[in-house]
Amino acid sequence: MIELLSGPLSERIRECASDNCPLVFVDTSRPGARRWCAMERCGNRHKLRALRARQATDS
Repeated sequence: MIELLSGPLSERIRECASDNCPLVFVDTSRPGARRWCAMERCGNRHKLRALRARQATDS
C-alpha cells in the first residue's frame, strides 16, 4: 500500500463514482478517465439507470 500511494500510479487512484460504492481503484486505462471500480458492476448499473430515466421521459 505504501508503494502504491507513493509510486508512479499514485495519481491514478480513484474513488468509484457510484453513489453507493465505497471502493477505491487504480485507473490503469490509457486516458486515465475511468469512473467506476468495474464496468460489470457499477458502470452497468449507472448506464441502466440512465437508460430507464430516458425511457421514462420519452413515454
